[in-house]
Amino acid sequence: MNTTVATGREIKPIDINTIRPILSAGVYVALITFLSYTILVVAVIGIVSNSFVIITCSKIGFSETINISYLALGISDLMVSVTRTWGALCFIFVVTNTKLPFDPASVSITTAFYLGQGFEKTTAFITGFIAMERCICVQFPLHVKTMVTKRRTTLSITMIYLFVFGPANLSYIAIPFRWVFSTAQNKTILAAIPAKTPLDYIIAQGLLVYHGTIIHFTALIFVWICTTFLAVGLNKKAVIRKENFNHTSAKDAKQKERHVIKTVFLLAVTYLVCSTPTAATVLVPHFVPEFTTARALGRISLVCHLISALFTQLNSSANLFIFIYMTSKFRRVFWALFVKRSS
Repeated sequence: MNTTVATGREIKPIDINTIRPILSAGVYVALITFLSYTILVVAVIGIVSNSFVIITCSKIGFSETINISYLALGISDLMVSVTRTWGALCFIFVVTNTKLPFDPASVSITTAFYLGQGFEKTTAFITGFIAMERCICVQFPLHVKTMVTKRRTTLSITMIYLFVFGPANLSYIAIPFRWVFSTAQNKTILAAIPAKTPLDYIIAQGLLVYHGTIIHFTALIFVWICTTFLAVGLNKKAVIRKENFNHTSAKDAKQKERHVIKTVFLLAVTYLVCSTPTAATVLVPHFVPEFTTARALGRISLVCHLISALFTQLNSSANLFIFIYMTSKFRRVFWALFVKRSS
């Protein structure tokens, strides 16, 4: 991209890609290394924590539809953590400088980036679905058992996985694995090379737009709306709930519902906060095109994307701690796993 500056009467074009990078090579490498290791540590924590979420939810059972949603959320966040772990390893210079039989940077595009994007957005929509489910419970307390059933919950979550995560697998078509000769290693290695046909280019760009913009902001709006309606509906229906139960049962039901709603709120707010950096990195290039292409801002761009990835991974690693803190039944079953093993 060219810009112009006036020098006296003469206007000379300046190639912005020739401008000196804002970050020096040393600072850039240090930041990339630090962020990659940090993402790796948080992602490993996410693998462990979400594994415990899946085990605990399975132990609790699925008599309540909310547990089905919690299980689906745990599975999605587990896969986010797995792909993040692999992606972080591919950006650590100790790994990239090792003579491996494959090119980590290119292979991670399909095996970490695109798949990770798919699972991240799946997590977002499941979070929104959980908030919507609680909205229905608050708005229609007398009909919730017929409106929110196990079959409908399972079908809805399956559709989310199919239409949100499913397209990410098209990356294997647009950027297939090929054996190429590496001059640095003086041997043939496996790499992910973008196909040169127009259709493959459209698929690759379409996935970036679909997951990076359309699905991302749709999920954000979806979670915001469901969380807002949940808050408003809870206040409006408080009196009605008291009239439908006797004093003791109303108190117990209200306390149980309050804990569930607080858990859903915390899940939604955590997602919204952790998604803000990603939303910023998506919007900035529309106002500053050089953010993604110019040499002057290219290093800043990659650092910002890694920071966004770190926040996204924090969201995917927080489930276990939220459930333990907010849900007494989950906490009781979770600790029972360790008590049985120790005894």
